[in-house]
Amino acid sequence: MGVYIKDMEMPTEGYIDVRIKCNGTASFAIANNPYFKAVEAVPVPPHGRLVDAYKLMEEIRLFIKENMLSRDDARELLETIENAPTVIEAEDGET
Repeated sequence: MGVYIKDMEMPTEGYIDVRIKCNGTASFAIANNPYFKAVEAVPVPPHGRLVDAYKLMEEIRLFIKENMLSRDDARELLETIENAPTVIEAEDGET
């Protein structure tokens, strides 16, 4: 199992100090800013390859249109992707 820390980006230089508490809260401080910012730590269950499901659905819609799949087959395929388990939720402002 891993951990995803919301609202934290990879540093472009220096380092980031991270504190994760057992209740799922976390905080971090960037090297040149000693003040900790509160964020959320999310447990990430074991998983396979992570993909952008919405982008995948766009590609499949184009494939369906170009290859004239039946409406039922197309609907079933898109529903399968839409109902797949979410490992990490989309970020705010992302779809």
